[in-house]
Amino acid sequence: MTEDELIAMVRKQTPADNLAPVAAPTVIAAVEAEVGHPMPRFLRRLYTEVSNGGFGIDGWECASLSPLPDHYFCDGEDILELYRSFTTPTQDPGDETVPPGIVPIMDRGCTMWTLVDFRTPDGRIWVWDGNECCRKLCPTTITSVREYFAEGIAGRLDGPSPLHNHLIRESCEH
Repeated sequence: MTEDELIAMVRKQTPADNLAPVAAPTVIAAVEAEVGHPMPRFLRRLYTEVSNGGFGIDGWECASLSPLPDHYFCDGEDILELYRSFTTPTQDPGDETVPPGIVPIMDRGCTMWTLVDFRTPDGRIWVWDGNECCRKLCPTTITSVREYFAEGIAGRLDGPSPLHNHLIRESCEH
């Protein structure tokens, strides 16, 4: 499937009420400035060609890049609020923070998140699971945002813990 076909599939499977206006270049620039790395190209295309959040896979929705008063996609107002909450140390010494450049984009429920590594050109996928497998940030074998969406649309990320099959386990051990 070409990148254009994949974007069309994401758009088609996104409920009409989730299609917010696309993200403006200034919004993307603000996100990139705070994160300190460029947004992976395919993710940028989703935000500028599909919607400013609300698109996703398997019922999971990507957060918006900026606050959208008429749309709610996850437990955060926007990606920068989520990014700050994941990268800011807490008072609890047992809480692990996420390194700068790794951005939470998708709330999968029950303290499970999909994160994208802006430090890599294609956006390697990471997982945060506060419940079961890792209770910290873990890399996956999915090396790009494009691959993540292609796998999701093909139904290969279905199930209660679909990304756990893609974890790089030795990196997740405590």
